[in-house]
Amino acid sequence: MRLPPFMPAHLDEPATGLPVDPLCFMVRGWAWLDREQEEIAALEAWSGDIMLGDTIGRYVRPDVSQALALPASARTGFEILGHHPNVKPGETFEIALRVRRADGSRTPPLAQRRVTTITRDYRQNDFGILLDQRTTAVHRRPNIYTEGPSQFGGSGEVADLIRRYVGPPPRRLVDVGCGLGFYGRGLLADGYDWMGAEVDGDDCAELTRLGVPHHRVDGRTLPFADGAFDAALCIEVLEHIDEPHGFLREVKRVAPRQLLVSVPNCELLGYLHDHLATPWHMLEPDHKSFFTRWSLGAILREYYAHVEVRFHTPYPLLSPSGTPLHYHLFAIATSP
Repeated sequence: MRLPPFMPAHLDEPATGLPVDPLCFMVRGWAWLDREQEEIAALEAWSGDIMLGDTIGRYVRPDVSQALALPASARTGFEILGHHPNVKPGETFEIALRVRRADGSRTPPLAQRRVTTITRDYRQNDFGILLDQRTTAVHRRPNIYTEGPSQFGGSGEVADLIRRYVGPPPRRLVDVGCGLGFYGRGLLADGYDWMGAEVDGDDCAELTRLGVPHHRVDGRTLPFADGAFDAALCIEVLEHIDEPHGFLREVKRVAPRQLLVSVPNCELLGYLHDHLATPWHMLEPDHKSFFTRWSLGAILREYYAHVEVRFHTPYPLLSPSGTPLHYHLFAIATSP
């Protein structure tokens, strides 16, 4: 590395031309103020009148020491964790490196770089409040390991799988744990004879408001006659059941010929260990059971003669080897 003798500092990162996440980015580089070096109290990254971050830590950069003919022990390197709270997605902003001296005064900018931000603001995500620097309260377990209200929407892929495996209408379907009836609303519109069964009172009130046929149930029994339905749907329900055997016996009683089940795919945990990642959906406190292809197949075969289990919903991370992963399991259980 060859440097001009007048150059007091340099920004290595953010790299030129690469967009940054303004909520979390690194400012790395080096600074050498010659005779004023001992006056450095901190290195600061600024954007206009907003301080993005600072550090009092400096470390040896052998490449800089060699290029500037400095002592091998010269501490010139720095890293600053930056956060810009005000810039909007896709905008640009200037990063200026300043030194705060021991007497509290600051140097003019020693190095500058203009960067472009990514086009997404992750503060708009679920849990996005954790990315706001104004959120200084310590969060407790109920703040993180929680579940929100039932979702009005659902999965288009699951809706297609249901139609594929139950066959064309008219078919008598019971949707056990139907929530707000996303799948039922579409199936009813397609001519299926669909009935919802839901334990949550708020969900049932909304189903009534929407005019969607349903029964409020106690979570233990179903108010239907033996063999009343051609097929049962249990979409993201079985993982919430304390005692799945009793639940499945009751489902088999009212829908003895077919059951379609979707649950979170616990096999992901084995693949994601190297990423230090856990699927967010599995953090919900109400999940009582966790299923693999083999455990889901085994328990369903106690009640239905033939069970096939497949994946659905691609997971955004690949395995460490680059193979695709899936968020959910989908089982098709049938009996003659």
